[in-house]
Amino acid sequence: MVLGLGAFYIYQYLDGSKSQSPEVVQPANIPAQFQLANRSVLVVTIDTTRADRLEPYGATDVATPALQNLANRGIVFEKAWAAAPITLVSHASILSGMNPFEHGVRNNGTQYVADSVHTLAEQVKAAGYQTSAFVSAAVLDKRYGLAQGFDVYDDDLSDRRNVSPRMVADRTAESTVNATMEWLNTIQDDVPFFSWVHFYDPHANYSPPPPYRDEYRNRLYDGEIAYMDEQIGRLFAHPKLLAAGDDAPIIIVIADHGESLGEHGERTHALLAYDSTLHIPFIMHVPGGPAGMRVKESVGHVDVMPTILSMLELPTEGELDEQMSGRDLTPLIAGLKYEPSRPYYSETFLPYYTYGWEKLRVMRKGRWKFIEAPESELYDLLKDPRELSNVYQKHDDVSHDMQRDLTEWMDDREADAEASLSLDSDELAKLRSLGYLSVGSGKVAERENRPNPMTMIGQHVGLERARMLLADRFYEQAVSQLQNVLRRDPQNLAALIDLVRAHEALGEVEEAITHGEHALELDPEYTQTYMTLARLEMQRGDFHKAIELTDLAIGLDPINPEIPVLKATFLTRQNKLTEAQEILSSALQAHPDHPRINAVYAHLVEARGGDFVEAEMRLKKALENDPYLDQAWRFLGQLQERMNQPMNAEKSYRRGLQNRVDDAELHGSLGHLLARMGRVEEAEQQLREAIRLSKNQRTELYVSLGSILAEQGRADEARKAFEKVLENNSSHPGARNNLAIAMYRSGQVKQAKETLMALVEEFPRQADAHNNLAAIAVDQQDWSAAILHSENTLKLAPHLVEAWNNLAIGQEESNMFAAAKESYLEALSLDGEYWQAYYNMGLLLIKMDDHEGAIDVFKQVLNRVPNHAETHLEMGFLYVDELKDKESALKHLNAFLKHAPKHQRKTEALNKISQL
Repeated sequence: MVLGLGAFYIYQYLDGSKSQSPEVVQPANIPAQFQLANRSVLVVTIDTTRADRLEPYGATDVATPALQNLANRGIVFEKAWAAAPITLVSHASILSGMNPFEHGVRNNGTQYVADSVHTLAEQVKAAGYQTSAFVSAAVLDKRYGLAQGFDVYDDDLSDRRNVSPRMVADRTAESTVNATMEWLNTIQDDVPFFSWVHFYDPHANYSPPPPYRDEYRNRLYDGEIAYMDEQIGRLFAHPKLLAAGDDAPIIIVIADHGESLGEHGERTHALLAYDSTLHIPFIMHVPGGPAGMRVKESVGHVDVMPTILSMLELPTEGELDEQMSGRDLTPLIAGLKYEPSRPYYSETFLPYYTYGWEKLRVMRKGRWKFIEAPESELYDLLKDPRELSNVYQKHDDVSHDMQRDLTEWMDDREADAEASLSLDSDELAKLRSLGYLSVGSGKVAERENRPNPMTMIGQHVGLERARMLLADRFYEQAVSQLQNVLRRDPQNLAALIDLVRAHEALGEVEEAITHGEHALELDPEYTQTYMTLARLEMQRGDFHKAIELTDLAIGLDPINPEIPVLKATFLTRQNKLTEAQEILSSALQAHPDHPRINAVYAHLVEARGGDFVEAEMRLKKALENDPYLDQAWRFLGQLQERMNQPMNAEKSYRRGLQNRVDDAELHGSLGHLLARMGRVEEAEQQLREAIRLSKNQRTELYVSLGSILAEQGRADEARKAFEKVLENNSSHPGARNNLAIAMYRSGQVKQAKETLMALVEEFPRQADAHNNLAAIAVDQQDWSAAILHSENTLKLAPHLVEAWNNLAIGQEESNMFAAAKESYLEALSLDGEYWQAYYNMGLLLIKMDDHEGAIDVFKQVLNRVPNHAETHLEMGFLYVDELKDKESALKHLNAFLKHAPKHQRKTEALNKISQL
């Protein structure tokens, strides 16, 4: 029979007393409605969700109708506890039935579930189930070992949320539901399925979509939960989840942890071990089981796997039974006598791995909760559910017993080893931005007295604030904040590493190196510090030291794909191309799908070798795998420029900026491209933005900006830009060259020529300076000087189109017509779009009485610049005076007047028209 709510007696042990001896419940004693062999199962995990924000747990101002409906037809566990306030650790416990000290995963990002752990998915797959997982954040990427037993493990985040690129990649609940329903639509109807669906939306930074963004505008965390509930309701409406009778699935919704939201001084989660993050919602629907039931007995993450296996009547004997620490909750919800109230364990090791502070362990029994720490805490949850009053000293007998029991319970049960992973610099930065990730090699430096995280929460908040300042490029303020942290906690490696980043961003290389070397003293095995110091040594110009540091990093972590990429980049700068190619080829063989390795290989090997098609294909593939890889968008744009595809290059730069709006390199590349395309106003905007965002005063940006301003006749502004370069490097030839042009255009002709002459004397191979001397000579009609400086230019840069054009002008004006024509043709052979050479050659052909030839050449100008007034005027005169074509003459003369109504030769044109 189906028992109603009133038929159940829920045992509670809130006073800590012992129960009467329970009956041992055998599977045969479990009522038939809980024997659900071959029944499908859906497990939904909701990230960072507080129980008190859901309607089934009393929330009245957050709409969660889907979860309330599930509660109405199922079971609500009122006292459910997380194994840890951190995502990967908790999910490992949910899917293994093991405590963290048993499965060995204690932190996000650097550890994974070992193959030796038997997972829930493996058990149901062995029983013939179709299995799938759909996760919504990179912290549950398949590399972390939870994919064991799943036919489909969908961790594709290419349809990720458009949030800060520094945040962990995640996708919206809508995207995850779409992927899940697509799978449900394709699976076999006559074979049961097990599907795990993970939602990440309530995680900081909170950013719900409309209408929830408006409805909860001052409570964005609540808005995320309301939005997630809507999508859960959409998932539950799928026909396979609405099925009735023998086809109705078991459905479980459980959070991995909660969110502090300022309680006990913690803004988010993972650092402290209070119930704001350890109390979780846990709702279960059992087909044919109780409806509207509420269970007050403590339960936890570790109970999920044994409960599901029991209901599915799958064997758990032997090694699997020994593995699982959780209990089967079926007798509890069936109203049978069951194992009496038992302790539940939780922990957070993030303070230890991230800051070198103490680990926190938790044991709860009935009404009591004990937190083992340097200054341990005890709370009477019956009287003090918000944990506001530590009664450790007041109830020293309970404190003693719980400390003893925890110690005995833990003895010989800790995992022998933690399975560790190697992450690249981007992944590290993203995980650290959430305060998740350990800083260092994992071998935390010894300290005599590790600080208590609960008394160091202010330091943690300070570090969070510093990371926000770093993310928003307030580097000076970040330095100040980090120095405050280090004054109180000088061995805080995380603060020291962030201080290195801040100084590097400010271009303060020496300070960054000093703090980086101090970081190595604290942790001489942390490869990221070696890589950071290598980059800094490269900036300082010490190539040998930079290579030496990368080699040390490779020795410590030979499988990290980032290190060979960095070394290959250094070798390329030294023009050691063969060595760089060998390193990249080896890295690519070991990591064939790694986006950054592919991007750098395409750029440094294929594109450099002229294999443009292969390079473009490889870059596009890398961007399919990681559309937020700004470096790949920049490489692709540069390649497309070389392939003479400026419009495609512009699209690539702009596509990269959609995801990396604050990337100085992309702004700079786009600015240079737009300048070459003649879109100087847009180019100026991009270059100024690149300068604003650039972490160092990059000389080439100021040089380019100054050149654009000079071309626009803004000589004073141009000179300021060039002088900015000279402030940092008074000998910079490019800046001195362009400063001379700015001087010339502002009327300082003598100073300009003197600057250029001094430049070519000091840097005789500076082709641009020779060419600018030629251009000045052309402007001043000093034809012999124009020829001399153009020839000097072409000796150094034979492919410089402008130099051929200047040479031709000088030759033409010196009556060397044949030589001038050859020079114009050479310019056009190098750049068929250089219309200025067509125009000048047309004028030359008029002098040579080749009127038909002149018309043909002028037509080439108009094909490229249809509104070029002077070309229309010259063609009009030719058609009137030489070719006697009145109709064509009128057409071009009228076009001239249209495009240049105030031109100084307007009267000439009108006189010609009157003659016609």
